[in-house]
Amino acid sequence: MLRISLFVCVIFSTLSVYKASKSGLVELDEHSFEKLINKFDAALVKFDVAYPYGDKHDAFLALALEAKEVDELLVADVNVKDYGEKDNEALAAKYGASKETFPVVKLFLKGKSEPVAFDGEKGFTTEELRKFVSDNTGLYLSLPGCVRQLDLLAAKFVKTATAGRDNVFKELQEACKQLPEKHTVSCEVYKIIMKKILEKGDEFIKVETERVKKLQSGKISEEKKKELGTRLNILQSFQYALTERSKGKNEL
Repeated sequence: MLRISLFVCVIFSTLSVYKASKSGLVELDEHSFEKLINKFDAALVKFDVAYPYGDKHDAFLALALEAKEVDELLVADVNVKDYGEKDNEALAAKYGASKETFPVVKLFLKGKSEPVAFDGEKGFTTEELRKFVSDNTGLYLSLPGCVRQLDLLAAKFVKTATAGRDNVFKELQEACKQLPEKHTVSCEVYKIIMKKILEKGDEFIKVETERVKKLQSGKISEEKKKELGTRLNILQSFQYALTERSKGKNEL
């Protein structure tokens, strides 16, 4: 019976680690906290209840999944118990987090003595968390379906004067030829959006975004929903560059 119990414990322990690695979210405690966060340029940490759940936790999990391939960034949870030995309660208190304020998110930056707090004033969403990390670190966090190299070309395209955009479009076509086959669908979306902007101007970004959102709200299959999600995410890359340009950055 003892052997069976130990075997079951090992299985559950292994599954727990596997789930953490699949989601990209790492669990930290009082013993591992300092050791791990100091190994990364940036560490986004959520202090929360022992068994977190709900929309905010889902938003944080989604960001962890997006950031899996970003080696400079650690996305982690510190789960706090307010019973028994009250695991991690002292660690949470050290950074101003308690059960009255959970979840609390802090961004730890290498070389900085104090972490930056996520205020969540505009909502505790994956988008706001992503923006918070990018604004404070400069790290690129891609949306599902987006490709860093193509996002950079999308930004270049939008910020380039109309007369020079054909050349950027050619750059995109060449870049797509060099990318792995797994990016084929995304490449086609970038191409279509650029072509439409060449035909209809920057206004197409807003019009198409509204059209896609309307389609998403209808009754569609999961496959179609995923397809529209990719298109919307790529549109956001163009929209972000457009917003940056409107802030006063000159065309290239």
